[in-house]
Formats: sequence, C-alpha cells, structure tokens
Amino acid sequence: FSTHRIPMISQLALLLIGGASALQLHNVRRPAQSVHRLRGGAPVAAQPGVAIVVDAEIVPDRVDEFIKVIEADAKGSRGEPGCLRFDVLRASDTRFFFYEAYVDAAAVDTHKAQPHFKLWSDFKASGGCTSVSVKAVPLGEWGFQ
Repeated sequence: FSTHRIPMISQLALLLIGGASALQLHNVRRPAQSVHRLRGGAPVAAQPGVAIVVDAEIVPDRVDEFIKVIEADAKGSRGEPGCLRFDVLRASDTRFFFYEAYVDAAAVDTHKAQPHFKLWSDFKASGGCTSVSVKAVPLGEWGFQ
C-alpha cells in the first residue's frame, strides 16, 4: 500500500474527530477523495476539508420555528464523525449565519443525507426563508487551525 499520493489529515481535525494523541498525528493518513459537488453545486476536488458559510434571512413570524429547526440540525451535525464544527450566529432578529466545517466533501454528502439536515431543507422549501446564500470553499492545508 503506497502512501505517496495520500494527503495528511490536519492535526486539529484529528484532535476534533478522533482524539488521537499528538505522537500519533504525524503518521495518520487518509485516502484521497474523488471530485464531489458541495451544497450549492460547486465542484471541489479532494481537499483536506470543506468550509460552508450560509447567510439566511428568516421570515419574521417563523423565527421561533427556525430556531428549533436549526438547533436540531446543529446538534445532529456536531455528532457526525466528519463534521469539525457547526456554528450558528444571529446577526439580527431575522438574519442568521452558519459556519460549518467538514473533513472532506464526502462528509458534506453524508451530512446532507441526515434527518436533521432534512429539517432545514424542509423549512427552506416551505417558504421559511426570504433569502439564503450558501458558499462552500476548501479549507486547504492551513485553513482550520
């Protein structure tokens, strides 16, 4: 088994998802991933991680419902093995930002297949948002430190 084409996982990612000791980190490798499509459809080649930033404006009379939905999505997401973080920030009464980080694009695909993600998708589809912007970018080797 050749390791010359297998990228290293970032040390912080391993600490967050696996709890590996500092002595083990330099020897832990993962297989390269194929090209995946991220939320929003952007193709991303194999990368050590993916960051997603969502800017959501919520219908004013549905904010309480949204908070329940996004809390369930955030808590469920944080339990996924490939999720490094899932933060929800409130910018105003109706505007929210999510910052999500995943170990790779395959972890994003796994996330999108979860029941807690469906809660968010269903909320959007029901007209709960006045606008949603999603940006997905690779973390790069140094991005999540």
